[in-house]
Amino acid sequence: MLSRFSNEVLSHGSSAVLPHNLSDFWLITLQKLCDDFLDSNFAVDQCTESISMGDPVLAACVHEVLHYGKRGAGPEISAEKLAENITIYALSVTMETIRREADLEMPPPTLENLLSIDRIVHFGKINPDFGQFLKRACIVPENGTPAEASWFKRLKQKLHARFTES
Repeated sequence: MLSRFSNEVLSHGSSAVLPHNLSDFWLITLQKLCDDFLDSNFAVDQCTESISMGDPVLAACVHEVLHYGKRGAGPEISAEKLAENITIYALSVTMETIRREADLEMPPPTLENLLSIDRIVHFGKINPDFGQFLKRACIVPENGTPAEASWFKRLKQKLHARFTES
């Protein structure tokens, strides 16, 4: 699947991975990958502490966006930051799926703000069902405000623990 995704999406440049630019086929396909990723890392009402980096297609999307932002320069991304960005990308794909299914008015993300947690939280505030999901999955704190002590910090702690085990 990564090869086909590369040929049909990645070959068209960074903007092709923006969720609103994905064809229906690729949005549905990526939504399944995102659901699997979110389900394995954020069990609703349990605030679990497991980590999965998700499917390589999701990582390829994030790398494409980051490549655009760096213009090909800079150090490699850490595993911690990659996991954070995959989570935000997965939520962004989910937001696009909701937008298409419910025909919601929502400004599309840009390559500059696609991986912004603030954009995710803002959508959660204007879409109460999505906001409740974010809270129940412990992705944002109960007050709905992103903070360093919230899921980013927990995600970093989980990754650190995972890499230092045994």
